[in-house]
Amino acid sequence: MKITVRTFFRSIVIRNKEVIPAKGPLLVLANHPSTFMDPIVIATILNREVYFLGKGQLFKSKLAKWLLPKFNIIPVYRKQDDPSQMSKNQETFEKCFQHLEKGGAILMFPEGISITERKLRPIKTGAARIVLGAEEKNNFQLGVHIVNIGLNYSDPHKFNRDLFINIHKPITVANYKAEYTTDTFKGAQSLTAEITKQLENLIIAIEDKQTDELVQNIETLYKSHLSEQRGITENQKDEQFIITKNIIATVNYFLIHDPKKVETLRNRINQYFKNLAQLSLQDFDIAPDTKSKSFITNALKALLIITLGAPIFLYGLVNNYLPFQIPGILAKKISKEKEFKGAISMVGGFFTFIIFYTAQIITIYKLTHNQTLTIAYAISLPLTGIFAYWYQTTVNQIRTKWMLIILFYKKSTFISQLITERQQLISEFDKAKNEFIATL
Repeated sequence: MKITVRTFFRSIVIRNKEVIPAKGPLLVLANHPSTFMDPIVIATILNREVYFLGKGQLFKSKLAKWLLPKFNIIPVYRKQDDPSQMSKNQETFEKCFQHLEKGGAILMFPEGISITERKLRPIKTGAARIVLGAEEKNNFQLGVHIVNIGLNYSDPHKFNRDLFINIHKPITVANYKAEYTTDTFKGAQSLTAEITKQLENLIIAIEDKQTDELVQNIETLYKSHLSEQRGITENQKDEQFIITKNIIATVNYFLIHDPKKVETLRNRINQYFKNLAQLSLQDFDIAPDTKSKSFITNALKALLIITLGAPIFLYGLVNNYLPFQIPGILAKKISKEKEFKGAISMVGGFFTFIIFYTAQIITIYKLTHNQTLTIAYAISLPLTGIFAYWYQTTVNQIRTKWMLIILFYKKSTFISQLITERQQLISEFDKAKNEFIATL
């Protein structure tokens, strides 16, 4: 699964991994944008065995009741699923207490629901009550810590996207002893408030969908410009994260103090993207490329890539097409909810590639009876598969650039206007940024 996760994402950047305790009772909490992808991702970065709290609905069948505990999953019962099952949570709490008393680690998602939004849903008090209950049972000598983790996917439902994992330093649960022993309700509420505060700082959290769409459009237009100004590379995800946080803060400021300005900019931005869509272009297609070489150099490079790479691409495509495509098809068939699609694709890929690669390698050995050739073939499968994906993506980019050149000659005025509008929008963003900074 570690290999699967690393392969599924283009890049994974983890901030503050060293703060996670290597031993001792631990509760790990995280936001929950992508169903069972989230626990898999977190489990693969923890260097210790972890138990999971999963919704009780999963345990309905006899097979699930037998199988899921073998994957360290403990059932937890939610009011929205079946209020009559809530009494079973006392047993869940006891299992958690026992596991923490053994120095174990538990992972749970305190929002209680998985929705792909850049938003934090209200945090339930269950997490706080579990750790405080465990500490109370042991006279607050257990030493339980809480580690909050923010999962920031660029898109959890598509292959070859980015993931930034943001980790906060641990909360020592024993610090809430005085408040909890005085008033158990207030103690749990106080710890839950701290959990909420930390998680909000660890993720991109935007209250409403309309504002999120505006922020995403501004990011598309402006983030690379800001990164270049500050000398921040694409791989510096922690710095990229701060840029997005600053964009949100600026938008929120103007939504309160100058909503007319926001609405005017929103309309201009929407019209800009609408005009791009009419030409089947994206913003990066007309963005200035500071690394761009001459047209002749780019054309020669493109021809070399297309010509020399074609045989390797075809080999990689033939050997990897089915195991790559099947998980995506299954994801669409199995669930209509987008929160499941990326997770099903990732886990499905884990099985399809193992099955297909095994069958292909055995077939080659049966046909050739040549061990060296079979080993070489086995090594070539993932390497040419990765190359085939890169080749197809690169060829699509080359085709888009050539289409843009043709479009420029056919609709030069329209594209020139788009480029000018883009520059003017960035100038407006610069002015707004400076105005906001002046208020700080």
